[in-house]
Amino acid sequence: MTAAALPDVLRPAETATLLAALAEALASAERAQTRAVALALDAIGDIALPDATPVTADDQALIRAIAPLYLAAQLEEAELLPAVEALTGLAISGGLQADLGGAAPLVQSFWQQRNDRFHATERRALFARLFGSDDAEVVAPFENLMIDLSEALYKLDEESLGGNVAGPHAQTRVLIAARALAANLLEKGGGMTPFAAKEILAAIQSAVQILQHTEVQRAVGGHSLWTAVRAVASRYLHVTRDSAVFVTRGKSGLTILSWLADSLPLLNDRMQITLEHPVIAAATEWLQASLTVRESSSHGGA
Repeated sequence: MTAAALPDVLRPAETATLLAALAEALASAERAQTRAVALALDAIGDIALPDATPVTADDQALIRAIAPLYLAAQLEEAELLPAVEALTGLAISGGLQADLGGAAPLVQSFWQQRNDRFHATERRALFARLFGSDDAEVVAPFENLMIDLSEALYKLDEESLGGNVAGPHAQTRVLIAARALAANLLEKGGGMTPFAAKEILAAIQSAVQILQHTEVQRAVGGHSLWTAVRAVASRYLHVTRDSAVFVTRGKSGLTILSWLADSLPLLNDRMQITLEHPVIAAATEWLQASLTVRESSSHGGA
């Protein structure tokens, strides 16, 4: 299949939704890093034993940092950042004979900053530590815990008390699943996670800015951001991915994990989640996208 024949895997409206999710993720990463710096400064002058319960402000900040990293991990699977890294390398080395127009300064800057960013191996190692890998034969603990929470959210309308409130058993299942996922993330996260989130999301934002230029899209035989990614990934990285499913999975996962961070102080007590809460729709989307990814992986596809 030639680059020009590649399908437009995401319509313009869906790309706009991605940009909104990326803006949300960057804001979350910024808040998480700010909180991490404040906590570090406080710790210098005030060292105290932690509370018995794991519900603290730094726990919340950590999960808020992990949430946008999940979106970043799925965009990595969609080959967005690897494709732009390959494209800018080709452009600088002369392997891409095309006028990049207004994108040229962005391409040059992206290439010059390559050693200041997390490399692909570093990003994938971080994502694997937090979320496991879709390539693994055994489903990672994180994946199982996300399935448990998403299914519990999806089934909230069971045993309904009427109106817009789920029954106590359904609410309890969500509470138990949320606690288990939070414990897993708090165990795996920490250290440089908030800073990594901000840096990686900033790199993705720069990559998106480059890919939005029509000159760049035409240079690789694409006609949109995502057809350009697919063209570069197929031609130079020898990888073909269903970008749409990974973007959907990343956006819905970001919503679920952001909700988990917001709900963390309530996990030692009973929560009341209304049946119209956006996290329920996100859970449904995440389950559907994850099933597609898992089926593709089991058949050796991408």
